[in-house]
Amino acid sequence: MEFFVCPCPATGNVILDGVDQGPNKDSAGVLQPKQCSAGRHTVSLRCPAGKNCTPSQVAVVIRDTDPIAPQEVAFQCV
Repeated sequence: MEFFVCPCPATGNVILDGVDQGPNKDSAGVLQPKQCSAGRHTVSLRCPAGKNCTPSQVAVVIRDTDPIAPQEVAFQCV
């Protein structure tokens, strides 16, 4: 298994290959690693109401990660 996080100033829902993976942060604001298989994925972040995430989605290859050192897929909510 591979791991990634989606840093963003806001808390939003992580979408991996069209499937909702839950929030990018816990209630204390700590980034939550998400699991996936190794390879190419499309990741997006659904920001809170009234905000748009940029980029809208990212195509990324995720491999050679672990829960301690997940790959970052960063977003900004505007």
